[in-house]
Amino acid sequence: MGDVHGHRDVLVRLLRDAGLVDERERWRGADARLWLVGDLFDRGPDGIGSLELVRTLERDSSGNVACLLGNHEAMLVAARRFGREESSFGGYTFHDVWKLNGGVDADLAALTDEHVDWITGLPPIGRDGEWLVLHADTNAYAGFGRPAEVATSTRETLRAGDAGGVDDLLGMLSDRQRLDDPGTVDALLAAFGGTRILHGHTPIASVLDVDPRAVTKPLVYEHGRVMNVDHCLFAGGSGFVVRLDE
Repeated sequence: MGDVHGHRDVLVRLLRDAGLVDERERWRGADARLWLVGDLFDRGPDGIGSLELVRTLERDSSGNVACLLGNHEAMLVAARRFGREESSFGGYTFHDVWKLNGGVDADLAALTDEHVDWITGLPPIGRDGEWLVLHADTNAYAGFGRPAEVATSTRETLRAGDAGGVDDLLGMLSDRQRLDDPGTVDALLAAFGGTRILHGHTPIASVLDVDPRAVTKPLVYEHGRVMNVDHCLFAGGSGFVVRLDE
């Protein structure tokens, strides 16, 4: 499942149509595994509702639902922690950067310590069989260290790092469009495992320069080794759920 961006109702519809939740929004996917690539927040009306739904499905599926850390989750936490402190982005504060990227005031107001604990515990990368699952189409993940250190690094930075460290993390998580180079793909797969990469972050509509409503399936590129699933919900895309076993 690609970037949700606060569109909780669309998320429910897509999961229901895929047979993964029932009419009461309860998990019915049995032993199916569901990956969300991050960016539950910003640009849409209900980021907190999206988070709560994913947390519930994560629990009710006995861990078969997993969500990655996106740059918008990190920006939200940064806005909460550092607010009016100046970031490296052209003199803007962390709160300014979050707002410029579609931050929704109601999400920040409703964000609790429990929510922050869950967000900061999200892994930035995942593996499922031969698939390396990322949020962003970047090679910056290699800067986090060895595979076992990646989640620890992002968690500690978001929870206790200083403003400079969080600023650097936001830059890494926000990088994009680096995976059209064979050497970069080779290096990421060698570092983290797998034979194919799946990511969101960069809207397919932007890559193809088409109306988001025309995007109905993932974009596969780099000789079939990379799949983009950002369906651009925030700009009117209808969305889709991809079955990786097909």
